[in-house]
Amino acid sequence: MPREIEESKINKVIRILEKKYCITLVKRIICVILIACEIDKNIIVEKVNISMKSVKKYESMLNNGMLCELISIKGNSRKSELEDYKEEIFAELEAGEYKTLRQIKAMIFSKFGLSRSRNSINIFLKKMGIAR
Repeated sequence: MPREIEESKINKVIRILEKKYCITLVKRIICVILIACEIDKNIIVEKVNISMKSVKKYESMLNNGMLCELISIKGNSRKSELEDYKEEIFAELEAGEYKTLRQIKAMIFSKFGLSRSRNSINIFLKKMGIAR
């Protein structure tokens, strides 16, 4: 039986949790909760903005009792300097007319003095939940 979920509520939970935890961990936790609630995988992919491959992997890990591995984050622990200006960048993107990564890159350099590649900015925007 398909269950309805409100995307706004998921986004609200993600925004609250991402202030304290990394976005990857937050999305994993939300995904596991939705899997446990028997939400359709396609809906999870759409609402949480993760791949079907990840959803299936997390479901398998959950079913095999690998919860500790599921919530451990590996990788670079170095924080992006862009994170320090996250709120300001988000506000500027909301207020401005920035349509390309080149424009966003120029705005970040002019407002915050940070020179980053378009790829780095794109990764940062994806972590913020803004698809460009």
